Amino acid sequence: MVIPQRIQIQTQTGCNGRCIFCPNEQFIKAHLPTGRMPKELFCSIIDQLAPLNPHRIMPYLQNEPLLDERLPEFIEYIHQKMPKVTSLVVSNGTHLKQEMGERLISSGLKRLKISLQSLDDETNKELMGYPATPVIENIINFSLLLKEKQSNMDLRVSTIVTSRSASEIETMKRFWKKYGIRLVLSSLENRGGNISNVLELSNTTNFQLRRGCIRPTRDMCILFNGKVILCCVDWLRTVILGDLNEKSITDIWNSNRLQMIREGLNMEDCCHLPEICRNCSEAIENYRKTPSWLKQIKSSFKQVFQNLIQ
Repeated sequence: MVIPQRIQIQTQTGCNGRCIFCPNEQFIKAHLPTGRMPKELFCSIIDQLAPLNPHRIMPYLQNEPLLDERLPEFIEYIHQKMPKVTSLVVSNGTHLKQEMGERLISSGLKRLKISLQSLDDETNKELMGYPATPVIENIINFSLLLKEKQSNMDLRVSTIVTSRSASEIETMKRFWKKYGIRLVLSSLENRGGNISNVLELSNTTNFQLRRGCIRPTRDMCILFNGKVILCCVDWLRTVILGDLNEKSITDIWNSNRLQMIREGLNMEDCCHLPEICRNCSEAIENYRKTPSWLKQIKSSFKQVFQNLIQ
């Protein structure tokens, strides 16, 4: 039996940021269901995961997790059931105030990653929707709190390298090094094709679509209502794999539908995948020259495959 190694759980929907590299605006305009995960459902998910011994549990998904005041309580429950599991929260840091910081430390949270795209107020406001200074102050104050509480929580700052921030990266490295905080850099991706201006935002003219995504073999993404989506970039919920109110984690993770998607990611081209995968910079590859006879076979198989994964 295959088990997920990383689990993202959306304890509630909503984000106060407006990052230009995030499909949040499309999600809002789509008027999809929103809400909060019932505590009973969250606990049920953790109870199911405990004997599976996953590597990492992340109580956030397509949201700003610190907007949910229940988050420390949920993290504490995770570690009651799985003391050694790595718990990770990625936040924009706007709500990382003294009280929330103390509660996160008490919860046993193992790693906190704060997304910040610039040290400059105007640049960060352009990229994330709010100025940098308040978040910088929150991060520094929290790092001091960690020292005061003698906590070994892993605090990091996360930056996506874009055309807007590339020239500032070395300055950011030096700045955060002064405070003993690790700066983690990541590449820009097109979020399943949901970021239309990705080439404009990219810091390189060689931005290419890639193949070989491992997310469906590693990550399970659970929405607030218990539905499981294909991956973390499926903001519009185009591929629903199952509902944890009706099926177990292992049943959904080992379903024929998900297995076919995994196999599709290892095929010669991406025509056998859901649309979000075909458009994604993590999963797709440039079209290869293929003999006409093989194209006909693939075309026939494509229709059968797509009928199975709808």
